[in-house]
This record gives sequence, C-alpha cells and structure tokens, in this order.
Amino acid sequence: MAMITIGGTALPNPSEYSVVLQDIDSENTKRSETARLSRERLRAGVYKIEIGWIGLTRAQLKLITDALKPAKVSVQFFDPTSASNPTAQMYAGDRTGKLNTYLQEGAQSYWDINFSLTEY
Repeated sequence: MAMITIGGTALPNPSEYSVVLQDIDSENTKRSETARLSRERLRAGVYKIEIGWIGLTRAQLKLITDALKPAKVSVQFFDPTSASNPTAQMYAGDRTGKLNTYLQEGAQSYWDINFSLTEY
C-alpha cells in the first residue's frame, strides 16, 4: 500500500512527511487580561499533512501535480498519530517546486516539490 494516495493515484513515497492534528477555534477564542484562556473550539482533529519529495523525474513530478489539480481531493494516507490509514477530503496549499539537478548532456532534470494538504 502506498503511503499516500490522492484521487485514487498512488504517489511515490515522499522524502519528507508529517501529519498534524489541528483544532479550529472561533474568532471568540482569546486570553483575558489575567491570561486565562476563553476557548470556543469549533472542530477538533483536523488533519494537515506536510509533504515533500526530493529528486523526482519529470514524469513523477507530473503524476503528483496532476493529482493536485482538482480544488478538492480525496486523500488516503498513513496517520502516524494513530497508526491507521484514514481517508479525508482535502485541499492543497501553496506548492513549491525547485530544480534539483539538470544534466545538460541528456536533457534530464530532477525536481523537488513540497506542499501541505489540509482537511476540509
């Protein structure tokens, strides 16, 4: 099983991978003058995945970027906080692509990419 699948497409194993569980608080959440927290949590356990690859071929890079084209994607992933493989509806944040290596002789290039996926 792939570590991460987006929209039914199994992606290559990433070089960097972390899973964060976030709480979403309302705008009314704040600290008082005595530093006591007044919290209004709207939702707990929202997944955010920070993921990246190093040294991808152009074909691998295209596979990943094509999987991210829809505004909303179904993501099956390994969750190290629970040792399970949940599926969540997510969106991709800013994507950073960077040239890793360019070999002039064979016109072959290798690429790095990283981005975050956040649960709806």
